[in-house]
Amino acid sequence: FFFSPLTQSVRTPHTMSLKSQFLDASSSMRGWVPENPPSNRDRLELYALHKQAAAGDCKTAKPTGSGVADKAKWSAWKTKAGLSQAEAMSRYISECKRQVRVYGSKAGPTVTDVERETPHVTNPNPNEPQREANHSLLRGIDSVPFLSSAASEPYATYMQRLAIQNASQSWWSRRTPLCGPASPSSPTITSKLENFIISVGTFLERGALRNKAIGPLPPSSVHALVYPLHVLLITFWITLIYLLTIPTTVYLAVKTALLGSNSTGVSLSQLLDTSITPTSTVASSLLSDPKNALPVRALGLSLTPLCVITDVTLSLNAAVGDLPASGLYVLGVLATWWYWMFVVPWIAAAMGW
Repeated sequence: FFFSPLTQSVRTPHTMSLKSQFLDASSSMRGWVPENPPSNRDRLELYALHKQAAAGDCKTAKPTGSGVADKAKWSAWKTKAGLSQAEAMSRYISECKRQVRVYGSKAGPTVTDVERETPHVTNPNPNEPQREANHSLLRGIDSVPFLSSAASEPYATYMQRLAIQNASQSWWSRRTPLCGPASPSSPTITSKLENFIISVGTFLERGALRNKAIGPLPPSSVHALVYPLHVLLITFWITLIYLLTIPTTVYLAVKTALLGSNSTGVSLSQLLDTSITPTSTVASSLLSDPKNALPVRALGLSLTPLCVITDVTLSLNAAVGDLPASGLYVLGVLATWWYWMFVVPWIAAAMGW
C-alpha cells in the first residue's frame, strides 16, 4: 500500500517541533497531487502562509508591470502582515491538512488514513479511542471555504468560462455529497438533499454550456440568468451543510457525554477541537471575508448566534473542562432550535427571491 509524503510526515507529531512540522508539511505539499484542483483562493492562502512563516511580513514593493499572478501573490502575502512566524507555521500546517481533506489525493491514503495520523486529531492517550465518527463532519465544514470561493467567482469570469467550456466540463457535475453520511440517522435522505442541489445546478449549468438560444434569449442572456442561480444554489448548499452539521454535532456530544467515547469514536475534547470550533470559525469567515458573494455573507451573518454560543463554550472549556463546556454548547443550540429550524432556512429562501 502506497503512502503519500504527507502521511509519512505526520506519524510522530508529538516528538516534532513546530518548525520541523512546518518544514515537513512544506516538503509534503510539494509532492501532493490533488484529486480535485484547489481553488485560486486556497492556493493563495497556502502561498501567503508559507511566505509569512518563512520570511515574516512582506517588505517588498508591489510588483509593477508583472503578471496578474505575481500581484495576487503579493497581495495575499500582504494580508498576513502582523502574523507571527510561529502562528503562520501553525496555520500553514492546519491549512495543508484541510486542503488534503477537501481536495483529496490521486494516490496515497484515504482521508481517514490521513486524519488518524495528524496531530490535530491523534489522541496521545492509547486507552482512548481514535476519532472515527465525524470525518464527514470535517469534510463538510472544511469544504465550505471552497464552496464560498466558487460562489464568489466574478460575473465576468463566470461568463467567460461558460463561453469556452462544453457540457462535459460542468462544475456542478463534478460535485459529490459532502456530509450526508455523517448524519446519525437516515444518511441516505441527507445525501439525497445534497444530491438534489447538485442535480439542479448540473441541469442549469449544462443547459447554459450548450451555448444555444432559448426562445428569444441569446446564449449570453442565458448565461447571465444562470449566474445568480449558481451563486444561490451554492449558498443553499452551504446552508444545508450547517443545518446537517449542527444537530449531528449536538447528537455526538450528548451520546459521548452519556455513553462515553467508545460509543461514538470521538472524545468531547476532540469534538470541541475538530467540529465545534471549526464550524464557528468558518461561519465567521463567511461574513468577514469581503471577497465572498453577498448571499454567502448574509448567511454568515445569520450564523452569528452559533459563533456566540461557541465563543462562550470555549471560554467555559478553558475554565472548567470539556464536559460542562460541551453541555453548554448543547443547551445553547437546543435553546435556539427555532432559529436553526425556521429563521436560517427562511433567510436562505429569501435570498432566492
